Amino acid sequence: MRKLKGIRAVVTDADNTLYSWIEYIVPSLEAMTDALCRATGFTRDAVVTSMKKVFSAYSTNEYAFVLQSADIFEEMRRRDYRWFQEHVINAARFSFNRARKTHLNLYPGVHKTLHVLCSHGIRVIGLSDAPSFSAEQRLKHLNVDKYLQALYALKSYPVPREKSLDEAIVNRMKMGYYRSHINKVVELPLSFEKPSTLGLKKILEDEHLRPEKVVVIGDSLKKDIRIARDMGIANVWARYGTVVPKELKEKLNYYSAPEIQRRNVAQPGEVPYEPMYTVDRFDQLLEIIDLPPWRIEGVTAPPPIPAPAH
Repeated sequence: MRKLKGIRAVVTDADNTLYSWIEYIVPSLEAMTDALCRATGFTRDAVVTSMKKVFSAYSTNEYAFVLQSADIFEEMRRRDYRWFQEHVINAARFSFNRARKTHLNLYPGVHKTLHVLCSHGIRVIGLSDAPSFSAEQRLKHLNVDKYLQALYALKSYPVPREKSLDEAIVNRMKMGYYRSHINKVVELPLSFEKPSTLGLKKILEDEHLRPEKVVVIGDSLKKDIRIARDMGIANVWARYGTVVPKELKEKLNYYSAPEIQRRNVAQPGEVPYEPMYTVDRFDQLLEIIDLPPWRIEGVTAPPPIPAPAH
């Protein structure tokens, strides 16, 4: 296999490339919905239908304030918002976060690979179609935010008026509690969503990178591989990110707004984009890149890999 020489930056997708987004979001939404049904007495179908309207309105399945907006809860919010916050929102948030802690995990080899790339002086830059707040939070939870020099993600959704939020959340936002260790987080216009090449072009301009010095890795042939090919950039298909149990795909269809699915899932008749390289583990990236010498002065062997946070 011909190795890529002179690489100075890896532009990586996040969802289903560094971790399985589907294996995290489906059980988390299920757990949240179960909690909502127990607290309110509404049926699962009624709750999901109402939430999907909100997801559709904000063009994301990850709108964090869906319960403050879903029409099914309007009367409860109006009648006694403090009760709604305590018994509905808090219960749903607790259930979602507990499921997230269990199901949001890095793919094998990701932690080691990012550590090695950074130790060799190769910049790691994220390019995600997720809302920037959500993408940044997941990288922070997974303790890999320290490896990214920059994150370019889509513009986040608006935050509701403070009086409709829990005071603890407002205080955390003001104190910067939700910020990560990523040096630079750039919000891109929604029109920059892949397969638009505008996000990748902005990375090259902002980071002063030449196309021949960059490699792109991602799970989507119609998005990640396409934009790299369109710009003449070396690309790696993370095939492992497409291996998802049929049951999870069906459940995601149940919770996801249809137009969001159409944007992110390949449709029949679409032209496939042939990748330059294909990997079945993220750490196989290290076999593709011809790594430069260690960049840590006085060190001739790789520094120890820190244990991932639990």
